[in-house]
Amino acid sequence: MKRILLAGALDTTSQTFVRQLSQNNHVSLTVYTPSAVDLPQSVMALTGETLDEGGLTAAMLDQDMVVALVPTIKLTQTVTTLITAARAAGTRRLLVGRTDDIVELPGQIRDARRQLMTAGLDFDFVDGFGEINTLLAVNPAPVKVFGSGNADVPLTKFGG
Repeated sequence: MKRILLAGALDTTSQTFVRQLSQNNHVSLTVYTPSAVDLPQSVMALTGETLDEGGLTAAMLDQDMVVALVPTIKLTQTVTTLITAARAAGTRRLLVGRTDDIVELPGQIRDARRQLMTAGLDFDFVDGFGEINTLLAVNPAPVKVFGSGNADVPLTKFGG
């Protein structure tokens, strides 16, 4: 079973992602977030700031992978803390995902990438949940698509 730590603030989209990931029987999920949120019972919840090096290091212990959800404005600071905590905890795999689409801070993005490339860790740096889902092989929750005529039967094929 893969042990994954998800670190960062959880908005509605992030909480949906946590619910989807928690349904994977091959994943043991721990969430490290600054505020109390409603999580599935199978998810271990830890409360702490991603910039708290000691708390983050403790949360990383015995994790196979850390997925960090980071806003661009805090990217450089958070990546520095993530790298230090990962080294201290012995975590080798980081997936850093930007949680916004701010492009006006290219220095933050460039500096974060540079830090990750020189850290000696196995990492991915991505934008948004689509790329995180792809790297973790998490499929979105099924959504019913209804055709005209019978609202109780989801469409299984499109076209001819």
